[in-house]
Amino acid sequence: MSTKEAYRKLIAEIRRHDRHYAEAKPVISDYAYDQLVKQLQEIERDHPDWVSASSPSQRLWETVSKGFRQMEHAVPMLSLANTYSREEVEDFVQRVHKLLGREEVVFCAELKMDGVAVTVLYEKGILVQALTRGDGRKGDDITANLRTIRSIPLEIDMRGTLEVRGEVFMPHKKFQELNEEKEAAGEELWANPRNAAAGSLKLLDPKEVARRGLQATFYGFADEIHPPVPTQFQCHEYLHEIGLPCFAAAFRKRCCDVDEILKFADAIEEKRHHLPFDIDGIVIKVDLLKYHDQMGTTGKSPRWAVAYKFAPEQALTRIADITVQVGRTGVLTPVAELEPVFLAGSTIARATLHNQEEVERKDIRIGDYVVIEKGGDVIPKVVSVNLKKRPHGTRPWKMPTHCPSCGSRVIHSEEEVAVRCPNAESCPEQEMRRIIYFASKDAMDIDHLGEKVVEQLFTKKLVRRISDLYALSASDLEKLEGFKEKSIDNLLKSIAKSRHVTLARFLLALGIKYVGEGVAEILAEATGDIDALAAMSVEDLKEIQGIGEKIAHSVVQYFRDPTHLKEIHRLIERGIRLEAPKRTRRLDHLFSGKIFVLTGTLSGLSRSEATELIKERGGKVTGSVSSKTDYVLVGEDPGSKLDKARELKIEILSETDFKKLL
Repeated sequence: MSTKEAYRKLIAEIRRHDRHYAEAKPVISDYAYDQLVKQLQEIERDHPDWVSASSPSQRLWETVSKGFRQMEHAVPMLSLANTYSREEVEDFVQRVHKLLGREEVVFCAELKMDGVAVTVLYEKGILVQALTRGDGRKGDDITANLRTIRSIPLEIDMRGTLEVRGEVFMPHKKFQELNEEKEAAGEELWANPRNAAAGSLKLLDPKEVARRGLQATFYGFADEIHPPVPTQFQCHEYLHEIGLPCFAAAFRKRCCDVDEILKFADAIEEKRHHLPFDIDGIVIKVDLLKYHDQMGTTGKSPRWAVAYKFAPEQALTRIADITVQVGRTGVLTPVAELEPVFLAGSTIARATLHNQEEVERKDIRIGDYVVIEKGGDVIPKVVSVNLKKRPHGTRPWKMPTHCPSCGSRVIHSEEEVAVRCPNAESCPEQEMRRIIYFASKDAMDIDHLGEKVVEQLFTKKLVRRISDLYALSASDLEKLEGFKEKSIDNLLKSIAKSRHVTLARFLLALGIKYVGEGVAEILAEATGDIDALAAMSVEDLKEIQGIGEKIAHSVVQYFRDPTHLKEIHRLIERGIRLEAPKRTRRLDHLFSGKIFVLTGTLSGLSRSEATELIKERGGKVTGSVSSKTDYVLVGEDPGSKLDKARELKIEILSETDFKKLL
């Protein structure tokens, strides 16, 4: 096996086995496969100059030591609108006919995987980048981890550039095996395969990711303006031909009307619990891809596709008690404490009852037998009470008149349904919930500081307010149950890392009423400094586009509270460093207001770097060439976008031209 030709044949053999594995039809054992890879590695040690990035031996890269970079999507990853009934599917079909002005439209129906959405970029046939959906605009760069998934080829049978959309999932068998391992080790079990897949993709060690047995399926192109095939149905055939895993023929169907769509849905639902992976419905797409751009999007979702979700699974159990949880804003929420019941892949012991009105409307009482389901197959909720099984002597449940955490008398404003504890400054549970929110992924994103850890810190009086997090020591954390040297080190590193944060994320983490992610970004961009924001009046804030009176009053009220200001100053004293937002709109630059499209591989810049340079100068980057495009930036091996640009006589920039104009 010393010739290069023999080496190439061995690579081709391993790739064939990878493809069989992706189709769940392996023809050799895992041991035999591992021996082939071992043989490959031995050859590559003797001939290092033969090794390419697409060799099967290169699936395992170095550990991702600094976490995941956020990368901008060249084409946004939109989420689908959901339908749950025949009537809603009929409405969708009618809207499609109306938008296209056609009486006959063909649809492609296919599985809706319950996994993790990803987008994968191939250049010259080689896998070069993989991102998660993230917020639809930016996702995590998980390239190293995705390369470990055997069902995803490192090289496909094509020469140009292709970005494909798909789903990563964990098969049921592997999920059960890994949960058994976790149980034996005394670790907390995963709730469902989707959570397991999502958690696995975020591991910093690709070797551990490889052990998780993840698989993938692909179902679409990022750029649908110039697709390699004309229809969604043919998309699957094309993906299969170039070597990517995709839905088998039995899991997709062309349909001409609602009856055919729902007949396919019913057939799939019957098979649902016999499949080796999780699905939660079907996706209905207009089959002709040229119509997708014509129909456009609503901003969050495409108009040319919807998800038809299967009815969630339900279970009957008994309410052992109704407790009350106090939120970070003081809202009291009743919670049903259930006799544990297994439902849709996990054991359910609690379900939110939302508020007093919800409890009264459904007449939910302690001791009742209730039907529960998972909303969106995730959040447990009480659907109804089985009145025939109601025990004698039960009484209607009432919200307590005093806060169960601090004893303050609760208040109920006529303007809202919620009942609140007014003791914002010294109610223990409110403060604990604020700390939990501050540390959460959506806010400061402090890894290893979940709800249970915060509860321990709070109970042991190691943390009483947010700023106390930044005074924690290793000796403090030794007092926590289950915390050893490694977990202590991990948490302290995560807290240290969170000290460097953008102003927008910090404002969000403070939990100011009405200030969500979008408002926080607006405030950060408009002020650039927390002291400047704190000094603004209601009138000043209302002059900022996107800030209304309600938000302005809430922000002013927050910063006029000396307790809040003292805590912010304490956080800064303990090392919080707020990064000022980049000024992204240079109205004086040539690129301001211009629309760019990128195609091909740039030699000196990544796509995300080029995109950021354009945005910093006031430009915009889109995924497809149209008459509205001002510039097309062209790298090596450009695709059909270059032909389209020439056809429309749009100005074409080389990388050198682009850098000169910067």
